[in-house]
Amino acid sequence: MKNNKKTYTGIFRDGGAGSFAKRRFRARRKNLMERENKLMVITGVPYGPEGKTVWSYAYCATYQEPSMMYLTGINQSEVVLLLDPGSKESDEILFVAEKDLNLEFWNGIRFGVGDEKSVREVQKVTGIQDVRDIRDLKKVVEERFRKQKKKQLGTFWVEGIRNGRKVEIKTDHNWDFKSKLSGWLRSWKTKGAELVNIMKNHFDLRLPLDDYDVDSTQKASDVTGSAFKTTLRNFRELRNEYQVQGFIEGQMLMNSPYGLSFPSIVASGRNATVLHYMKNDDEFSRNELVLIDFGVRWMTMHADISRTIPASGKFNPLQKMLYEIVLKAQKAVQGKAKAGVTINELNDCCWESINSDLETVFRKAGGRCKLKYESRPHGVSHLMGEQEHDGDPFRNYLSQPMQPGWLISNEPGLYGAFRIKLNGKTYDEEIGIRIEDNLLITKTGCRNMSRKIPKSVAEIEKLMAGK
Repeated sequence: MKNNKKTYTGIFRDGGAGSFAKRRFRARRKNLMERENKLMVITGVPYGPEGKTVWSYAYCATYQEPSMMYLTGINQSEVVLLLDPGSKESDEILFVAEKDLNLEFWNGIRFGVGDEKSVREVQKVTGIQDVRDIRDLKKVVEERFRKQKKKQLGTFWVEGIRNGRKVEIKTDHNWDFKSKLSGWLRSWKTKGAELVNIMKNHFDLRLPLDDYDVDSTQKASDVTGSAFKTTLRNFRELRNEYQVQGFIEGQMLMNSPYGLSFPSIVASGRNATVLHYMKNDDEFSRNELVLIDFGVRWMTMHADISRTIPASGKFNPLQKMLYEIVLKAQKAVQGKAKAGVTINELNDCCWESINSDLETVFRKAGGRCKLKYESRPHGVSHLMGEQEHDGDPFRNYLSQPMQPGWLISNEPGLYGAFRIKLNGKTYDEEIGIRIEDNLLITKTGCRNMSRKIPKSVAEIEKLMAGK
């Protein structure tokens, strides 16, 4: 049993539930079937990172459609899940490709069908007993669909509202699969046949984290925070953005087998005024700030942290003034975040705080600035979970009351050119500052999952001094 667990770690994420994992994923599938009460077919990713562009190789410890990962824990391509509530046969069927030992020789073990031993492996690890060849998918879906009283077929694709109009993501594998199912329905010529999106019910179930996901999120944050502290203690040895990236990512990857949450941003000086700066190859001077946006996964959960630090190890008076304006706004958002409040309300709280303090603190002290934006550079929060940016990508959830168990980011920022004379010395810099934590929403407030990651001026300067 020990060897099986080791062998299948890469393709079955138990989410930290251990021996309860099969029960946990089964409960998720049952909850979705109870909500939808219709035949459903959900696809995983059809190919890996190098699947379409054969020369493009990418390392990614977790590479799966999040809806499939949430429902099964299976981390491999060419997987489709059929759910058939109330079926007298089997109410769940897993479709996988044929076992290919030659492919496994090159790429490692995969779930597959083709012999009894292979099928037993899939059943034992996932708990799904009806496992079939993915080449039989169309035939089985048609057979099951024709037995339905309600001529609806459910699947998952991404849609939302933007500028008052319905919009859909038409460039991913979910849309391709939806289009394939639509074609099948037309070919079956069943009167009243309808393809239905299960996105809303799926997200309603998926977004509140359970206890295992909360534990995994905390572990991701702890590993990320430890890497940050070590980076600060060694920062004097680092001379450019790519050395910082290499050091902090190395620390994270040494302590998690699940990979990074996303490619790190390491932006020094004026580069930090570019929100999604990814070049990460400039030298920096010791009088600049360095913005780092970074995080690691644990199981399928993520940490998403931003910190802004002085390359010299000590904030100058301008940098400290602006940094504390952003930090004050972040604390205000954390104080307001709780179930029932909307993210739009958090946005109002954040940017009102920053814009007010720019007037009453910075400009009142004689400062002048030219911001890179008009009033709000970006949202202060996004949802997190199976994806580092989870939920509806059109972010229609911004106006919805937050629910207990939601995980959100808290990331106020300030970006622009700033000039001020303090204590007889003039400071003139292009600066980008972002401070980001991850908040778990509760009924009465929130839990800061990244509260142990240093962010005060005193904490950062102390660590950078090697203390």
